[in-house]
Amino acid sequence: MTDNLIPGYRDPHRWVVFCVFSLIYFFVYFHRVSTSVIVSDLLASFRTNATALGFMSSMYFYLYAAVQPVVGHLSDRFGPRRVIAFWSFAAAAGCFMFGLAPTIGWASAGRALIGLGVGGVYVPTIKAISQWFRKSEFTTILGCFMAIGNVGAVIATTPLAWATDTWGWRSTFFLIGGVTCILALAALLFTRDGAVTGDITSIAEAPVSEKPSGLRKNIRRVISSPQFWLAGIIFFRLYGTLVTLQGLWATPFLMTVLGIERILASQINMVIPIGVIIGAPFFGWLTDRFALEKRNIMIGIVFLYTLTWVGVTFLFSALGMIGLALVMLIMGMATGGFISVLWGHIRENTPGDIMGLTSGLLNPAPFIGVDVFQVITGIILYRSGRIGDLYPVAGFKHAFMVCLAVSVACLMLSFLLSRKKSPGRHSTPVRV
Repeated sequence: MTDNLIPGYRDPHRWVVFCVFSLIYFFVYFHRVSTSVIVSDLLASFRTNATALGFMSSMYFYLYAAVQPVVGHLSDRFGPRRVIAFWSFAAAAGCFMFGLAPTIGWASAGRALIGLGVGGVYVPTIKAISQWFRKSEFTTILGCFMAIGNVGAVIATTPLAWATDTWGWRSTFFLIGGVTCILALAALLFTRDGAVTGDITSIAEAPVSEKPSGLRKNIRRVISSPQFWLAGIIFFRLYGTLVTLQGLWATPFLMTVLGIERILASQINMVIPIGVIIGAPFFGWLTDRFALEKRNIMIGIVFLYTLTWVGVTFLFSALGMIGLALVMLIMGMATGGFISVLWGHIRENTPGDIMGLTSGLLNPAPFIGVDVFQVITGIILYRSGRIGDLYPVAGFKHAFMVCLAVSVACLMLSFLLSRKKSPGRHSTPVRV
């Protein structure tokens, strides 16, 4: 079926679908990094420690990663509109539970419910975009969708800190839960599903489309590839360390080493998602425009990312406020660029018949990485002792040395990534 036969591609309702789903996705990124700004509030409210706080924050990522295959299947069966709406109601319930939590245990349960709920947004939206927009528009629309999500990460810095100082962190999350309920109702009542058209299996987080009879065989094809595991390990480590900094420790770290207030520290933290917004399209365009070898670009990006951790870990005193802001901006750009180029590399080196399955199996890796590194760094900080509501400089330095060591390991592993397969060459099952 060709694009010009699809009524949905001309229906102005597609922009209603895009706007409503994008606004919901805004809160996906918001929740991903929101705990960084309210660390001191949570420590004081629950009289807890960094280990428990790291575990609580990580619950978002465990549930988010686990729910991806489920929402993909349900989107195929019931349509993306219903999945997004009902999962968003779950996210709203998680906000209310988090705001009401009397203990860190209940807060962890609320955080887990938030992760479960927002995990039902991205994959269904991929399908919705494929229903309503032409193939020639798909990448552009998806890029805009991702940009709006990262704006949520920006709002989860300084604006969230202002809201928390004005209304308190509990009232702020009640408000977020209410807005989420309104958006979930909008998705349920004011949007509709289109006809499935176009190819969505080449998109990073698209649901698996393989027939059940061949699913086990294709899974074995993917997981038997050393390149699949290599890409997953690098993605796990790089994204995990980045979001551990951005989403949990950046604001208190900056408050400690620079001696500044939370609002100003959150403003500096805000440059990380801005860097991601800039870096993802820039490195993607650079690679495609000049037909550069994606493996080599990734090696360069990981090297740049490793240098930023050197700056954050050892040179924070010399860099000062402006220098640290610049380093964090570059760190965000490098991460956004790596993700963009990595998925391009995967598309080049993976047979089309299992592209969707490969993406679905690989995509949980970065979120599991966030879970792991938030807990590890939390344990290190806890053992360093606490000074008031914050942790000492030595504690942050030791925690970030782990992130630096992981980045160095990623750099070494990136040299093992495969090069682009030659035209006409028979591809191995999965070269990723």
